[in-house]
Amino acid sequence: MNRSATKAVNGGATMVELLYVPVLPVRRGPLAAYSGLTPSLRAAVSPLWTIAPGTDPAAPPGAVAAAQRAMPAWLDARHLEGEPRAVTQGLWPYLLHTPVRPVTGPGRPDWQRSACADFARACGNGLGVRVRADEAASERGAESVCRFVEGLGGPDLAREPLLDLLLDLEAVTEEWHQADKCALRALELLGPLAVWRSIVLLAGSFPGSAPEQEGWPPVEAHRHDWDVWHMVRNAQPGLPVDITYGDYGAHHAHAADAGSGGGPPWGVLRYTTERTFLLAKAPTEGEGHAARAREIARRMIGEPDFRGPGFSEGDRWLHACATGGGTPGAGNAEAWIRAGHSQHLAYVARRLTR
Repeated sequence: MNRSATKAVNGGATMVELLYVPVLPVRRGPLAAYSGLTPSLRAAVSPLWTIAPGTDPAAPPGAVAAAQRAMPAWLDARHLEGEPRAVTQGLWPYLLHTPVRPVTGPGRPDWQRSACADFARACGNGLGVRVRADEAASERGAESVCRFVEGLGGPDLAREPLLDLLLDLEAVTEEWHQADKCALRALELLGPLAVWRSIVLLAGSFPGSAPEQEGWPPVEAHRHDWDVWHMVRNAQPGLPVDITYGDYGAHHAHAADAGSGGGPPWGVLRYTTERTFLLAKAPTEGEGHAARAREIARRMIGEPDFRGPGFSEGDRWLHACATGGGTPGAGNAEAWIRAGHSQHLAYVARRLTR
């Protein structure tokens, strides 16, 4: 699949081609992981940023704008929607002159839909419509989405290619899933509802719980999300635009639905291979915890799938942790999440652009 992250339009102007959409929480680890990608890889990655519960509304606009720079992304503020002013006055005005697109969807408050539509018209970057695939895979669910799109108010949004369909399968972690059939049925029903500028299939296969046992060998979790996208794409559902791959990075699908702070005395070192996630539970406190974490890191970089310290910032951090380079200690759970996202984003982006 030889694809470029950019293409020339309008007599030479450059527009980003949508290749990969990871759903990431607006937190330091994921923000740093995305910002640390090389420029060519950042151009291939268009995150769907999600503001987690308990976040100060004043913080996300600057953090997301700084990370994105000139690259497009979406921002879902669903966890702030209990406070309309926090969104309409504390969020959107600060993103007006950025490439960030708002996200709405069925089941959200009427004011939220109107505010997002107004912001989309003002900034001219379009609007993400996030829909749960299991709810849209029935005629009743599709009718609900149809009414929602019609209610966005204004023919320019409903008829021009400014709407992005973000079809969300959420967690797909079971071996005998029916996610591909669910997605195909939803796309069959939703495809004709609007002139979608893009269609993104989102799914997360990173486990929702940590390995029971600490140490090595790792737990291997299959990347069903990658398989589902290939199955749906190869089924050729007759859509006018390509189906873009989306996942939840190197974290579980509900990582952005819980507030930060606190946490257990352990974390998970993680690594992405072509078909699996490697997960190893390691301590973050207690006597000898750093040495035990470094030993796990040494085992991980000894795996044949390790791509070397030059592949990404995450690979470089993991190698330094394993060999004793870098800062003292072995980091903490947040550092491990950052490194995990870094290597994952770099790996998937390279797979989709080669």
